[in-house]
Amino acid sequence: MSFRSTLILINLLAVGGLLVFIAYRVISLRRNPETRAPENLTPFFEDDVLEGPHLERALGVALVALVIAVVALVVYFIWEPFRQADATSGFEQRSIARGEQLFAGPDSPEYDSTRSLNCARCHGPDAGGGVAKQTVKSTDPRCDPQQKVDEALAANQPYCLPQIVSWAAPNLQLAPLRYSREQLTQIITFGRPGTPMPAWGVASGKGALNEQSIQDLVNYVSSLAQTPAKAQAGAKTDADNMRTTLNDPEVRAAADKWVTDSQAALTLATAQRDATTPGTTQRTQADEVVVQAQQNFAVAQEWQQATRSATDGEILFMDNCARCHTRGWSYFDPKNPQGNPVPGPMAGGAFGPNLRDGAVDRQFPSPLYDDDFFGWISAGVPAFEAYGTRGISSGRMAHFGAVLTKDQIQAIMGYERTVGTTRVAP
Repeated sequence: MSFRSTLILINLLAVGGLLVFIAYRVISLRRNPETRAPENLTPFFEDDVLEGPHLERALGVALVALVIAVVALVVYFIWEPFRQADATSGFEQRSIARGEQLFAGPDSPEYDSTRSLNCARCHGPDAGGGVAKQTVKSTDPRCDPQQKVDEALAANQPYCLPQIVSWAAPNLQLAPLRYSREQLTQIITFGRPGTPMPAWGVASGKGALNEQSIQDLVNYVSSLAQTPAKAQAGAKTDADNMRTTLNDPEVRAAADKWVTDSQAALTLATAQRDATTPGTTQRTQADEVVVQAQQNFAVAQEWQQATRSATDGEILFMDNCARCHTRGWSYFDPKNPQGNPVPGPMAGGAFGPNLRDGAVDRQFPSPLYDDDFFGWISAGVPAFEAYGTRGISSGRMAHFGAVLTKDQIQAIMGYERTVGTTRVAP
């Protein structure tokens, strides 16, 4: 039996005893209705008794009561910090249990069909990562974003159809190492625009969770945190696996085919553009198609080059940074690079800013800002504070100091300073 249960039992016994005593007195009065003389008319002790043994007994009882009170205060003073700590720990454990229930999927024993949000469907039963379905609209300049998706569109403009992709949901066991509690609260409350992650908080105007439920989820996710040593070992394993993927003959063959097909698409788009009349709407639209074909060809060439000569920094960037800084990377399939919408150029920006073509060197000129650049990646900067030469933090940047080693972060820094500067021209 826990201390809390014991204390409740003692209080119940005390209250029960008091009720029994009151009932007994009431019943006794009803059985003995005879009147008694008032207390002020009842003879009391004589002075020699009142100021002798009776007084000594009263003083003795008072002394014993004083000693008990003093000892109790000392014991309470010693025990109170532990009681507060136990209360805090108990509240946190109950909060974690509520968060686990909110996170749970149908296969979990904690699942409650009336409360659970089924987060495990995307992030995995152990929150170690998974896959979420996401609909991605076509970015082809020939398409009307407001056009109705129907059979006519499929027959006349199949390139305008949206595609359902498998979006890689992140490993939440690393989230507490990458984000502060404030950042986790913001992500759960407001979601991630442009991703399958919805807004769950009432404060977003879209969700149904109050602040306590949001904190329950934050506490649960925080309880899943890996140790930095395990996270860094996992980062090395992920990098080795990515290197193996890039060296896979099937991946390289798919990259070569992507380049060939992209070049053919660019040639076709250029020929169709040249067949239009300059200065017309058709020519303007055809120019946009050519520009997009050039960009797709450049992305294919860059990926082909990565399968042959990716640096350690580039691989680490793909594993840790690309999902925010590269459009479409979360659903990119190395073995079938043309199976989904074409991604943007590596580090070209998405949820996070564009890092290509010298953008990082302008923000963190080397060597004067090398330490700031390292700190930005490893620890981040609180919202609205300055970083680099002209940056104001939004507070959303993940920090990787507990996930990656110093050498790994420096390798990413080196890659970000050069990405895009040696881009192959179409």
